[in-house]
Amino acid sequence: MRSGVDGSNARTAVPRYLTTLLDDLDETWGGWFTELGWGDPAPGRVLIRSGTAYRTDCTDEDGVSPRIRSDEANAFFCSVDRAPDGDGRSTVGSVVLPVDTFAAIWDGDVFGVPSPIVGDFTAAIVVAHEYGHNVVHRMAQRFGIPAVRLPQGKNSELLADCLASNWASTAYKRDALGPKEILQVATLLPIIGDTGGATGHGSAVERAKALTIGLTGPQFNRQGQPSDCLTKYWPEFYSVR
Repeated sequence: MRSGVDGSNARTAVPRYLTTLLDDLDETWGGWFTELGWGDPAPGRVLIRSGTAYRTDCTDEDGVSPRIRSDEANAFFCSVDRAPDGDGRSTVGSVVLPVDTFAAIWDGDVFGVPSPIVGDFTAAIVVAHEYGHNVVHRMAQRFGIPAVRLPQGKNSELLADCLASNWASTAYKRDALGPKEILQVATLLPIIGDTGGATGHGSAVERAKALTIGLTGPQFNRQGQPSDCLTKYWPEFYSVR
């Protein structure tokens, strides 16, 4: 899935690329859910177009529902935001993607931090990470799992990394991913990993491990599977489902 983004056309090409990427994620994860009889996991889609803003129903640490600008240095999944999914159906639980923020990735700016290697897959893995949070949310809905039994602390973020890498492994199998894209992620990790390695998203090393498990399984000898990620970062799922 090549975006055709070259910097000069970023703000027109990025929405098209993000839509194509979300279509692919819907198809990949939808196939897995369908195979297991779990329904349709497709989230709502909020693409915050250049120069606009979106008020999320999710609250920040002060209990405020903020307005998210198109250049907000973040992307996220909100379990209570309602938006159309890829088929236009109103869906509770949405992936929120600021378009100008993703356009900046092609200019070497990843969430406000300079990156020497950027491109399609850098953007894709960020979106796939947020979609990973959606996958966990849909699984919790399907089995009525309470919040206290969801993955806790940085395991929530590492699980999303691992699930994003599960999707990437399918792209690799389809010859849509190669060594250059793996290098993009390796370069991205020090930027998005927590300093100190104790809280939040996990350290660069921890995130690298999560992405590797998702790609190649825990023994690095096969295509990673969602069960590998669940066993490592959400083992409670098997006892509460």
